[in-house]
Amino acid sequence: MSQLVYNITIAVSEEIRDEWLEWMREVQIPKVLESGLFTSARLMRVHAFERDALTYSVQYVAESRENYEEFQKEHAPAIDAKHTKRFGDGATTFATVLEVLENFERATH
Repeated sequence: MSQLVYNITIAVSEEIRDEWLEWMREVQIPKVLESGLFTSARLMRVHAFERDALTYSVQYVAESRENYEEFQKEHAPAIDAKHTKRFGDGATTFATVLEVLENFERATH
């Protein structure tokens, strides 16, 4: 079994950026991790060619496809609904699932 990375990319309007970041840090990400189906999460800023774009990525690591699928079935609908209700069109999302084939570490000398 290989790890999966559940990657959610979010375009956030400038008007709600600070509130959205606080929500992600204090509510959304902890709630997803509380499910016990992901081992870790990362919140990142996406630096794209559009200078003023406020785009973020949240990546959740699952140890198996089964964990990811269980999350989608049992937890995602309610969590996603709360996010949509709170931020609406101010935070538009799309998700991808990445299968980790190999991890590489920098050699230390």
